[in-house]
Amino acid sequence: MILQPVTISVIIPIYNDELYLRDALRSIQQQTFTDFECICVNDGSTDKSEEIIDEFVKADSRFVKTNRVNGGVSAARNTGLDAAKGEYVYMMDHDDLTPDYTLEKLYNAAKKYNADMVRGRMMMIAEDFTLEQLPKDEGKSKEYFYANPLTDYYRHIRGKNKKWYYIWMCLFKKTFLEDVKFVEELRSGGEDFLFTFDVVGKIKNFVQISDVVACHRYSKISVTLNGYNPQLFFEISKIVIPHIYQKYKLDSNIDKRLLRWVYRKESYAAYRFLIRNIIRRDDVNIHSQANKILLNMIDTPAFNEVFKYWNFRQKIFFQLVLNEKYNVARKLKIFM
Repeated sequence: MILQPVTISVIIPIYNDELYLRDALRSIQQQTFTDFECICVNDGSTDKSEEIIDEFVKADSRFVKTNRVNGGVSAARNTGLDAAKGEYVYMMDHDDLTPDYTLEKLYNAAKKYNADMVRGRMMMIAEDFTLEQLPKDEGKSKEYFYANPLTDYYRHIRGKNKKWYYIWMCLFKKTFLEDVKFVEELRSGGEDFLFTFDVVGKIKNFVQISDVVACHRYSKISVTLNGYNPQLFFEISKIVIPHIYQKYKLDSNIDKRLLRWVYRKESYAAYRFLIRNIIRRDDVNIHSQANKILLNMIDTPAFNEVFKYWNFRQKIFFQLVLNEKYNVARKLKIFM
């Protein structure tokens, strides 16, 4: 069978989301831009998610189901990328909603500027948010073209556009994703940071538009939006710190701007997860786990590179945690 090319491949990793999935898929089905395929990657769901996917696959030929053994969101997205045959790629989460103008706005900006990536804006939505409440196209779009991603992305994507690593606000030209993959060890968080670093390091330009193109649901099943989960972020840190050292620091051909950006962002994330947030919790078990992780990382080349980017104040709090001086640290927390 000859696969017919499409303009946009929409990739949705799906795992046990029977509550919101139907509306998520319907929001894609209702897009004003119609030349797309929607790749629904069923990541080993055990609820009724697959039945819902099948409804759309049966009713609409643009929807495609791919089943896989549960491997986490990163592996599911990689499966979708491998299957995608569109000129562009758009990704969304299984419990989110997408305004009906999203694909059209992003695609039009991509073609107008021959852009390698186009970003929109996002809004958070409540659990009971419905399709009828989605933003409408008011015809007031503003577009900003940037020709130097490694400088402009870090400098300008702030304020109302500050969620720089949210991949579900973006349309990517697929040719720049050929050798970009999600880190599959990151099963439920942190993977979008690394993916964004890789993409911005490869593209030649990008466009920011003013429209809300993604509605991200603040739901009970959200992995990283439901407060601080120490265990999750411990695991993320243990994977990310050695990964960025191997991939970026040891690459002699790395653009120094990308290297600085990676370490500025990830060193701060490590400080938050392993130092600042630990001090704020009065939990002996969590303190012990954080201390053990830090002791195991000390004097490793990967951790030393992160440590270089901490300022004097952050290094003081690091020493307090290392020496389990939590009472002292909390007295000084105004300086954290």
